[in-house]
Amino acid sequence: MLHNFAADFEMYGVLDALASGPIDARLSDNSTMVGVGMSMEGIEQNPIVYDLMSEMAFHHRQVDLQVWVKTYPTRRYGKPVKGLQDAWWILYRTLYNCTDGKNDKNRDVIVAFPDVEPFVIATPGLHVNTRQMYSTVPSKNYIRKDVSSDAYEHPHLWYDTNAVIHALELFLQHGDEVSDSNTFRYDLVDLTRQVLAKYANDVFLKIIESYKSNNMNQVTILCQHFLSLVNDLDTLLSSHEGFLLGPWLESAKGLARNSEQEIQYEWNARTQITMWFDNTETKASLLRDYANKYWSGLLQDYYGPRAAIYFKHLLLSMENNAPFALKEWRREWISLTNNWQSDRKVFSTTATGDPLNISQSLYTKYLSNADLLGLVEGTGSPWKSASL
Repeated sequence: MLHNFAADFEMYGVLDALASGPIDARLSDNSTMVGVGMSMEGIEQNPIVYDLMSEMAFHHRQVDLQVWVKTYPTRRYGKPVKGLQDAWWILYRTLYNCTDGKNDKNRDVIVAFPDVEPFVIATPGLHVNTRQMYSTVPSKNYIRKDVSSDAYEHPHLWYDTNAVIHALELFLQHGDEVSDSNTFRYDLVDLTRQVLAKYANDVFLKIIESYKSNNMNQVTILCQHFLSLVNDLDTLLSSHEGFLLGPWLESAKGLARNSEQEIQYEWNARTQITMWFDNTETKASLLRDYANKYWSGLLQDYYGPRAAIYFKHLLLSMENNAPFALKEWRREWISLTNNWQSDRKVFSTTATGDPLNISQSLYTKYLSNADLLGLVEGTGSPWKSASL
């Protein structure tokens, strides 16, 4: 099983294939199969995927996932809770049922910010054809772009976000029953992160759409909303030790035998998770954000400031009726990256805050009131979720 690349965070899997594939391979005609293995680039994510795959070496027939998934939260949290069983069934049918044939590589906007001009990014509600993209409102900052070589890698989305939000609601409704379980707290933080990361992708597209339509007030409000979300996500991630930047950096420094090595090892660790060091002043490495991470400290200290630079240039473009300053944006964010890689700031290695309370507050702030800023239009929006 090759499930994960670079140990990035995305709730993703194909449980049906795991439950049947090894058995089908072993029983197939002329099979030479001798075992089951995993060859991922990172393992500290998606426990349900690795739990199931680890079992497959000991199964002689296909696993009945209706039974396996229903009992999974009992095994994981230590007690049966009907609402959490229902939640995990939803997650199995959505997040862990990717059938589009794509291997997932997390390209969420927060952790893999687009390094392109805004008119290259396709947005709903604006005229688009296969060769060119146009703003619906002519202006001096209007640009016609050939998008045939679009460098913007759209985030992967293969599931019904409404259903996953409902699963999160069930986690929040029944969280008090298992709040003493560290594995529950991990899953709650991860699920809240997953939902809000996809929400942030939509907020970003709304920013770009508003820019193309010359709605400066909306761009300003939405940019502030996006940056607030990044900071709030950092707070959420800080509430569980599985989502902290500090342990990564401290473990790297701990391998050093002297101060010179410590500086080098920390630089290596910071570079691996940001941009690999083959950039110029105005051209980013092709391996930027390859090993992106949803880690507390990284969002507030790096991803948020990077997004703020892009938004600054969006607003300057509108204020000055000028094209988006792509070269200056690149110069500034590459400089930010290289400076961050050489920084020696120390980050916490211990969790702070209550995941259940933080998740509940973020649900209320961003999901139950998502339409207040015009982030969605009409009914049936993936972010128009029922209140708890």
